[in-house]
Amino acid sequence: MISKRKPLVRLPIDVSLVIPAYNNEGTIVDQVSRCEKILPAICRRFEIIIADDASCDGTAALLKKQFGKNRRIRVLINKDNLGIAKNIRQLYRRTKYSYIALYSADGDWRPEDIEQLLTTAYRERADITIGNRRKHVYTLSRRIISSLYRALPKLLFGIDTIDPGSIKVIKREVFQSVQTVSTSVFFEAELIIRAVYQGYHLTSIPVSFVRKGNKTSGVKVKVIFQSLIDLLWLKITRGV
Repeated sequence: MISKRKPLVRLPIDVSLVIPAYNNEGTIVDQVSRCEKILPAICRRFEIIIADDASCDGTAALLKKQFGKNRRIRVLINKDNLGIAKNIRQLYRRTKYSYIALYSADGDWRPEDIEQLLTTAYRERADITIGNRRKHVYTLSRRIISSLYRALPKLLFGIDTIDPGSIKVIKREVFQSVQTVSTSVFFEAELIIRAVYQGYHLTSIPVSFVRKGNKTSGVKVKVIFQSLIDLLWLKITRGV
């Protein structure tokens, strides 16, 4: 017997859902449509902001066609590829509501987990709520890298960043008050580290994550190197 899912409970909060996109033409329309359908039952007011980072496929065209005239969805098309860190930063800056939900529309995540993240953030009065994904879907090398990314901030700063690259909910005031300097994907971990140092409340919940398609699970050496440089620079300069 299949149990019925409990109905969504509307929370007295306003939410900005932000989605960085890059070469997601196979999943973007379905994922955004599901998010738009779920959000009205979760919160009072919401907006969805999508930033296509100069995709090489038809992602930008699909976004314009499907959501260009939707008042609740803003579509940004980057002329040049900014990279994930700068793209997320610009999305955060353009939000107007008190809760920011960061989501990825590549098809690996469940839009339904947005409800659990927002509910936890509200009920626990958390400033940052991270979705903690299971890493068993990754290759051994990727799992080792993920473990190091979690272990190093613990070792150097005494803070468990949990899963900084995952989907999450963050209070808008946190992003506005916490200054970061990282230019790599370490940006999100730095934001968490600095926020905790400033007394903001961090929590997490497990979320669903399944690798789909033929996407590589490898990590570019350049990306790893840049992240390590940012991490060590933060420690050396005593930025926190």
